[in-house]
Amino acid sequence: MLKRTYLYDFGVSQDDPRSEVRALKPVLGDRILCIASAGEVPLELLVNSHESITIDAVDIAESQLFLSNLKLKASVSLQTEDAARFLGYLPSDRSNRMAWFEQIMDTLPDQEMSFWLDNPQAFEHGPIHLGRYETYIARFAPLGRWLLGGYRKILGLFETKGIEAQKEYFDHELRTGLLKNLFKLMFHRRLYRRGGIPEQGLIHMGQQNIGLRFYAKFRDFCTNTSVRENWMLQFVLFNRVLFEEALPSYLRPAGRERLQTEQERLQFIKVPYTDILETADRGHYNKFALSNVSDWLTEDDFMALMDIISQRAGDNARGLTRYIHSSGIVPSRLPDNIQLDYAWGKQLQDEDRFPFYSLIPFKVKNDGDRTAE
Repeated sequence: MLKRTYLYDFGVSQDDPRSEVRALKPVLGDRILCIASAGEVPLELLVNSHESITIDAVDIAESQLFLSNLKLKASVSLQTEDAARFLGYLPSDRSNRMAWFEQIMDTLPDQEMSFWLDNPQAFEHGPIHLGRYETYIARFAPLGRWLLGGYRKILGLFETKGIEAQKEYFDHELRTGLLKNLFKLMFHRRLYRRGGIPEQGLIHMGQQNIGLRFYAKFRDFCTNTSVRENWMLQFVLFNRVLFEEALPSYLRPAGRERLQTEQERLQFIKVPYTDILETADRGHYNKFALSNVSDWLTEDDFMALMDIISQRAGDNARGLTRYIHSSGIVPSRLPDNIQLDYAWGKQLQDEDRFPFYSLIPFKVKNDGDRTAE
């Protein structure tokens, strides 16, 4: 379990962008405000939405924005498989990654180019492996594979045909019961906050046994969706994506073509989510991807954010919020024009490729809405 240093909190986004696309239902002329995090969500929103839609991806962590923009520039500048190998979704070596970076560096702002040159360790395994969360999980992955029955036994899951066959294999071939103690150890608050996630992300954890919750959801992770198409599952289990067809769509040929011609409609901005809403024109944004910011904010701060959205959202507004520890929502304080849809959220979660989050889609009803729902 080799320890590696980290450059940012997250090397890959744990939000399945397919859920954001389904919940937001982007249409002609929408303006989306989302969290940048590690970049997958804004990039996937771009390649899966109409060319008229603009996307502003914000974050308060500069290094997360640097990583997100590197993913964009790599996809635009390199061939799709080379971009995936450069970033670390697929294996390669340091010399190849350095050569690929030389093809990209002129497309980066000076500050970002200097950041990567000052941190060449990112090119050893690929930049996505240098997140705090990823380095933490990678320490336990070999033990997890052994407890499940070994590398070959787990690979058998990926040879099954169909969801029912996956469930059958999971229940009868993998030694999942042995994972419970590992999950309890990995996600014990004292250990998890030291290595896996900043303390701020655990402010609502309280006495929850998050390890047991994750253990209970692990079967869904392995069986709810096609494992051959679930790049996140492959990455968590094997520290790489096994099948190229599972790569995020921004790293496939059609996605690359769209990024090459439409990258200007995506902006990465260093600013708090609340601040950009307060300074933007009223009605400018009408689609909101909040990720799990409620886990990182106090209830008062999150309810203040929901209140700002209720006041400043444009026509036909929709949003999606996720959470692990706390929804952050106090029903008695929720603005009247925000309508939550828990049933739709449960359906989205059942088909989410990373189903450890609870999902809550919402609508914002304003007088100016152009269409009836």
